[in-house]
Formats: sequence, C-alpha cells, structure tokens
Amino acid sequence: MRAWTPRRLLNISILVIIAFVVLPIYVDLGLRASLDHIEGRGTVGGIDFKAYYLAAHLLQRGEDFYDVRAQEGAMISFGLPLNDSLYIYPPLLAILFLPLTALPVGRAAQVWFFFNLALYGLTLAILVKSMGLDTLKEKIAPLILLAFLFAPVLFTLYKGQINIVILFLLALTYWFYKRGNLAWAGVSLACATMIKVVPGLLIFYFLWKREYVVVWAAMGTIAVIGILGLIIAGPSAHYTFFSSVLPALGAPRPNPSNQSLGGYLSLFFIPNPFTSCILNSPPLWKLLTALLSLLLILSISILCPRAKRAGVDLEVSLVVATIPLVSRIAWVDLYSLLLLPYAVLARHLLQGKGRRIHVVLVVSSFFLLSSPRLVDLWTNYVAQYDWLLGNPFSLGLPFYGAIALWLVLAHMCWMKSERVTTHV
Repeated sequence: MRAWTPRRLLNISILVIIAFVVLPIYVDLGLRASLDHIEGRGTVGGIDFKAYYLAAHLLQRGEDFYDVRAQEGAMISFGLPLNDSLYIYPPLLAILFLPLTALPVGRAAQVWFFFNLALYGLTLAILVKSMGLDTLKEKIAPLILLAFLFAPVLFTLYKGQINIVILFLLALTYWFYKRGNLAWAGVSLACATMIKVVPGLLIFYFLWKREYVVVWAAMGTIAVIGILGLIIAGPSAHYTFFSSVLPALGAPRPNPSNQSLGGYLSLFFIPNPFTSCILNSPPLWKLLTALLSLLLILSISILCPRAKRAGVDLEVSLVVATIPLVSRIAWVDLYSLLLLPYAVLARHLLQGKGRRIHVVLVVSSFFLLSSPRLVDLWTNYVAQYDWLLGNPFSLGLPFYGAIALWLVLAHMCWMKSERVTTHV
C-alpha cells in the first residue's frame, strides 16, 4: 500500500477540486449560459456558435451564408440580437454544422458546448500521452488543473468558438507524426486548415522539413474536402470566400481583445475608440504588420534546421505559437491553441531541460494570457484617464504573454540546434 505522502495528498486534493468544483462550474456554464448572448445584456455566451449555426441554416435553405443581409435576416428570424459577429470561415464549417440545425438554437448551443468540453478532455489526454507527461505522475494533477483554468479555453467554450476542435486536430497531428503515421498527420492537419485556414502554416513547416508524406497527405485531403465542399455548398460560396471574405480579413481590427500582432499594432496606428493612436497611418500599420509577421515566419526557418533531428516537439510548438501572432484577427480565445506549446514546455522544464528565466517567462506568459477579463476591466478604467487612454501599451497583456512564450520556444529551439551542431 502506497504511503500517504504530502505530495500524494496534494494531488488527490487537486483532483477532487477538478471533479467537484471546476467541472461543475463548466457544466453550469453550459447549461445556463451557453447562449446567454440571446438575452441582449452584453454577454457573449454562444456568440460565435450563433454565426456557425445560422450559416448552416442558410446553407440548408440554399441561401448565400456569406451575405451580410441574409445573416442579419437569420438573426432576426431566430430572435437573436443584431451584431457584427458574422460567419467568416471556409464553407466546411457551415457544412459540419448542418446536423445541429435539426435542434432548436438553444439546445444546439448546449450540445455544442458539451461536445467541446468532452473534446477538450480528450485533447488533454492526447497531449499528456504524446508529450510523455504521463511519466510525471505526481505532477499531472496541477497541470490538468491549470489547463482547465486557462482563460482562453474558458472563453472558447463560452463563446462557442471552434478553437477546441482546431486544438484537438493539432494535437492529433502531433500524435500521429510522433508515432510515424505521417499520412494521418497530414489528414488531421488538412482538416484543421480547411476549418480555420491559419493552421496551414504547419503545412509549410513540414514542407520545409522535407516531410513530403505529411504534405502530400494534407494537400490530397484538402483537395478531397474542397471537391466535396463544392458539391454540397456550391462554387458560389467558395468564390465569395476567396474573393471577398478572406481579403477583408486583412483589414485592421483595432480592439483590445484582438491580441494578434496586427491587432496590437492597430491600436497605435489606426484611429479607434479605445486609445489615442500615436500616428494615424494605415499604410505604416500595414507595412509593420507585414514585415514583423514575415520576420516571425522566417525565424522559424532559421531556428528549425531542415535536417530531421531531435527537438521536433519544440519546433512544432514554435510554429503553433506563431499562428495567433501572425493572424490578422486573434481574439484572446484563439490562444487556447497554445495548450500544445505549454504541454511541450511543461515536460522540458519539469525534466530540468530549461533555465530559470524560461520558467519565469512561461509562468508569466500563462498568467498574462489568462487576463482577458482583466483587459476588459482595464480598458474601462483607462478610458477615464486621458494619459492612460493615450497609451496603447497598457492594452496588450495577452499579446505580451504570447511574445514571452514565443521567445522561450525560439531560444530553446536555438539551444537545441546549437547542441546538435556541436556534437556533429
């Protein structure tokens, strides 16, 4: 019989907290507030789910689900408040939501919430297994608790966002890749890309690494999904997405909740109601955003040698950490994708493979990225003071956390490549 050590008691206590405190809070949120957006009180429960659900309804009726007037008409017909939360995703997501249109919108929102909650649990299990965290048995419970307390995940579930599905597919991609199932890794990555586009950056990473099986499997899957999408949704929807919707996403979106590189810089160079921009210059914003995004992407090619060597987990994590930064729109919930890099870093740091500064930066980044509500409160506060309102630096806490995490991953990738070069 195992002794009841203080560490074991702590782990059991944490598991009890997860089972009887944290999970019931999530369950209550799903039952009570998965569509509180409909109440029109400024809450955002199901606000993104609503866009997917209505797009599927419009698709079912043979209407253009990208048309703004059609989407607004659907909002009115379902008794939903009018807002600018519109469907801006590839057609595949609307197609996948067709089965949920058989349910009333409120019940469908609950089904979607609990499906994502279960999928998140499965994703954590895949990450724990694929990262080898199951060997650190006495440290698993605190990590799982932190994963459930990560604010971007809570926001994703609450808003009905698709990011948990993307995180699951990326975890599956890494799981298959690590096990040598390269074709299935490509299939998983392609599915994520066809839902939200931005995971496609990983396809370029695998191309750079000469993992051609992954790339060809991904491209083949994209082609198959594209053909099926053309049959189901029609060519008109696809043309609208590529000719109108996708280019429009490149426009500046100055908002404290948009914590991408472009979103953060837009607070400095685009007039907005949240800050007094230091210089009204959309061209400069566009130039800086493009150059810095390109710099981040090119850094991947420098920090990730083309040779197939150890350290792929760090490299994949670096690419995943880059995705929200180079996206033109990255609401805080998109940073739920960073659970994969955090899992990788947890294993490295708990095994003593990092430095103290890495630990400090990773912990700091976690809490900075977990501060979206603080950002909202801080925005309301600084609005009362001109000298604070004129300082966009005060509204980038999650962005700073994302940069801190990126720098840790970049430095660890560089140290790994230096060790490999030294021993060659």
